[in-house]
Amino acid sequence: MFTTLWPALASWLAASWPAVVLSALALAAAYRERGQGHAWLGTTGARVVFWALPVGAMTFALAGPPNLDGARVAVLTGALAYAGMAWLPHAAGQNLTETAAAYPQSWTARISLSNKLGYLAAVGIARLALIALPLVPGHPAALWLPLAGLVLPLAYLLGARLPALPWRLTTATEWGEALSGLGIGAALAVTLTA
Repeated sequence: MFTTLWPALASWLAASWPAVVLSALALAAAYRERGQGHAWLGTTGARVVFWALPVGAMTFALAGPPNLDGARVAVLTGALAYAGMAWLPHAAGQNLTETAAAYPQSWTARISLSNKLGYLAAVGIARLALIALPLVPGHPAALWLPLAGLVLPLAYLLGARLPALPWRLTTATEWGEALSGLGIGAALAVTLTA
């Protein structure tokens, strides 16, 4: 089985790696930017401009030949990406580095690390399930997309261990956002090019 699977996998990877890398990097920047404070946009505007539109655009670019049906799927995917952000907030699980001593200044300080990680996993799975809904008819591999939501707890754990950079990646939470977008972007591209 491995001898028949490897050539197919190598062939797909050779053809698809640029799309996977581009999608991962674009959605890493988008997911991070949507979490940044943008006074000129507000929270809703940032979610639309920096998350819904990039997810919809990536879907349109990767899902197949550009046509009206592809545009409809892209709009639905972007709309559901926005809905996932609006309906399923993840602030309670974001700050993995705070301790109980930060309470009462931070209400999330009393949430245990395991509960925060579980919450991030549940939110990630639910958000990607929403994104997958319009993709499934044309891309059955999208049924696996919700499992990529498990990238959220992993991204925030890894982000807690990375050094602060001078711009846009100055805290563990900001690193977690960027790494979450990186994983989601890669998973979306793999789903749409498989």
